Amino acid sequence: MNDLDLSEPVQVSSFGFNVPCREFLIAAQVTRDKRMPMVDEFALRALNLCESVSASRLARFFGFSQTEMEIVLADLQTRTLITLEGNEVSLHATGKELFRTAGEGPPVITDVESFPARIWFDLISKNMIRSRGLHNVKNLIGLTPSLGRADIPESFAREAFHDNFRDYLRLIRRIKNPEAWGLYAISDVAPGRFSYAQISGRQSLVLGTQPKLETTLIETEADRPQKLRLLTDAMSHALKSLSDPDPTAAARSEYARLTYSTFIDDSIDADGFVDLKAWLNRERASNDSEVASFVGSPCLERNRKSLTSLIARKSESSRAPQGWDLFWLRPGGTIWGLTEDLQALIGELRAMSRRSPSGEGGLVTTLIAPASVSSESVKRFDRIFDRGLGARAGRSSPSIEVLLIRGVCAVVSVLVPLAKGVDVWIGRITVKPTDVARIAERLRPDEPEPELVSLWTENRTRPRPSASSEG
Repeated sequence: MNDLDLSEPVQVSSFGFNVPCREFLIAAQVTRDKRMPMVDEFALRALNLCESVSASRLARFFGFSQTEMEIVLADLQTRTLITLEGNEVSLHATGKELFRTAGEGPPVITDVESFPARIWFDLISKNMIRSRGLHNVKNLIGLTPSLGRADIPESFAREAFHDNFRDYLRLIRRIKNPEAWGLYAISDVAPGRFSYAQISGRQSLVLGTQPKLETTLIETEADRPQKLRLLTDAMSHALKSLSDPDPTAAARSEYARLTYSTFIDDSIDADGFVDLKAWLNRERASNDSEVASFVGSPCLERNRKSLTSLIARKSESSRAPQGWDLFWLRPGGTIWGLTEDLQALIGELRAMSRRSPSGEGGLVTTLIAPASVSSESVKRFDRIFDRGLGARAGRSSPSIEVLLIRGVCAVVSVLVPLAKGVDVWIGRITVKPTDVARIAERLRPDEPEPELVSLWTENRTRPRPSASSEG
């Protein structure tokens, strides 16, 4: 975290949406400007200068045989670019038009070619959307379509493709010179599959004179704000229905007990808000190579790198367990985990766990949810975590989040207020063995019912060693 620049906006969270989409298969013909073969171009250039010349003289000028010149002229005549009258050759009106439209550039020819296209339209704003292996990602925010699955008529898809052809080339097909293309005809439009596109957004902290949070939606489409207004409105409406838990003094006290750090409470100003700069300065001054502070969700790429680099450095100097047991004590609220960054972090940790010298590594993941979160909300993560557990009421603060890999690391974060209505997650990553063991002891992630109730399980958990094998 030493490289965190608080003078710039700092991303503190991410979220993702499942946008309902409908596919259309479009068969079209397009025109494309191409530079003609060099021999043809220079033959036309010579005729453009001479207006009319004999075929034999033209052959001598280029050093061609009579047969070679006849082949070139026959091809140009077939394309209606020259006129042949006996042995005299001159430019056809079509050939002259090439030089008029080319200006000072080289003359180009226009080819007509088939152009099959698969286009996805979102069912909220009816705009073309870039496909990226479309599917339903269960833990993202679902948007309710304003249109039914079959409510986009083929005529709409035809008209939208016609009116937005250049945008399609530039934004969807990533063609660098869309101006060289033209839509010649649309011969067929057929409806295809129904699916979901994934769009990511983020929230950033801007400190300035007064801390504030800024939300960014569809960042890559910033050049089309009006066309996407219906979609961004739907996203904003969905976000407003989601929230973090409330920050509390009790949660900060629990964080202090877990981390053995009072830096957060020491950084509270006269108004009861946490001074983020003061907290970071205290963390940096501690200068512990086995501990790193962070701002925002631990799933963010910036924080993932801090975590994995700490684990990697620690693994070089000590022997990590061959198999990793991950326990993620999620906080309360309704917005936690609604991002593809969660899968990214689990995937990176899973890959690291397999790099044990014996090759017997692996990661078993368990999600533990507080009682304030409904079991249905927790089960949307059953494709990411091997096991899901529900904790009894009062077992832990809903404003605390802990990622624990026994014998490897612990990530503890707490939601704190920076200003009125500006709450941000901050915390610590530690690979110090005494810290990891103490946090595991306090959390008791293996405690049986009624402390922890099973919500789902897969037969991927490793058997715990028996007493005799431990001895």
